[in-house]
Amino acid sequence: MTTRILTPFETQVDRLLNDAVRSLGSQAREYAPACNVWEDVDHFGVEIALPGWTSDEVTIEAENGFVTVTGKRQDEEGEENQNSKSYHVREFGMGSFSRSFRLPTNLEWDKANASFSNGVLTIAFPKRADAKPRRIAIQ
Repeated sequence: MTTRILTPFETQVDRLLNDAVRSLGSQAREYAPACNVWEDVDHFGVEIALPGWTSDEVTIEAENGFVTVTGKRQDEEGEENQNSKSYHVREFGMGSFSRSFRLPTNLEWDKANASFSNGVLTIAFPKRADAKPRRIAIQ
């Protein structure tokens, strides 16, 4: 699996363009949380930044070689509080999102685990034993 890592400049341009498109329509509430996809000798993982979210607002599904993380969160505007906050800058995601990632074929999908700590959702898939590097003895 080949992954292209964006440079810091490309990341900022991507965010700028996403924010510009999002601001075109006042009703548009599309949210795409920042993600890290990583791999080590034993695992393949996905980390998703979800500040202020709870685990009850997020669903994870692994199927057909993809892991999909979806979330739905009600905006404070829907609350009955008439003295709601007036934001000057609002970058924490609200509404709903869906992110999908292609999984390598060398994983044990049924043994995946997920944790949610300090606003970061982490999903880790262990690699199959036959996919891990092993030392071959010289005879």
